[in-house]
Amino acid sequence: MLTRSFCCFKGLSPDAESCLWRRGCLSWRHLRIGVRQVLSDAKSASVRAQMPFFEAALGARSADFFVNRLPDGHKLRIFPCFLPEAAFVDIETTGLSRQSVVTVIGVLRNGTIETYVRGRNLPDFIRVWQTAGVLLTFNGTRFDLPFLMREFGVANHPAHIDVLSEAKVWGFFGGLKEIEKKLGYERTGGESGNGEEAVTLWRKYEATGDEDLLSRLIAYNTCDVRSLSLLAQHVWKLSCQHYDAPHPMF
Repeated sequence: MLTRSFCCFKGLSPDAESCLWRRGCLSWRHLRIGVRQVLSDAKSASVRAQMPFFEAALGARSADFFVNRLPDGHKLRIFPCFLPEAAFVDIETTGLSRQSVVTVIGVLRNGTIETYVRGRNLPDFIRVWQTAGVLLTFNGTRFDLPFLMREFGVANHPAHIDVLSEAKVWGFFGGLKEIEKKLGYERTGGESGNGEEAVTLWRKYEATGDEDLLSRLIAYNTCDVRSLSLLAQHVWKLSCQHYDAPHPMF
């Protein structure tokens, strides 16, 4: 869908993009060969001047280039093009203060769940950080990324899409569990819970070593990661809803 998107070009809004689609301009290729038929001369010249940068960024697999240029609500348009490099991430911590630490990290990549646990394999998550082309979180701008950057002592992060911000554009407000209910997602008893319960589960696990407690925490975290992916797909479809021609599926 990325090469069918025009609102990433400076000077073209989502409304202008929809107008272009309605007039049969459906891809970057159409912009290049027929842009003067649907845009003013000034905008036509601007788009044509920008095109080499966009094509170079796509060839270089620079997700950050497009995430920074797509407007809120439409950043997920980078998919499915960048799906192989994407990592859906959700973390659990010992609390909300700066003294709190990361306990569990759940990652969904290429359809596979990976779990990183404090005291076991948590340091291995740095490989995800270094190899992911784009990270997707829910409220990660305020929560997940600051915690992870402190935990691993890194100053920069990969391209990032906060699905919370993307969902708000389409009228979805509240926490992930609240949005899940609006979309009809259901959790089993073993997957239910909230952030406070996740903190309690970890503390009890640390005190007792009870593996069942850790398994419950991991199940809860895993469900959050899968739910994040489902929400991202839903928002992606909303972003593409005015594109009438067939397009790749997320």
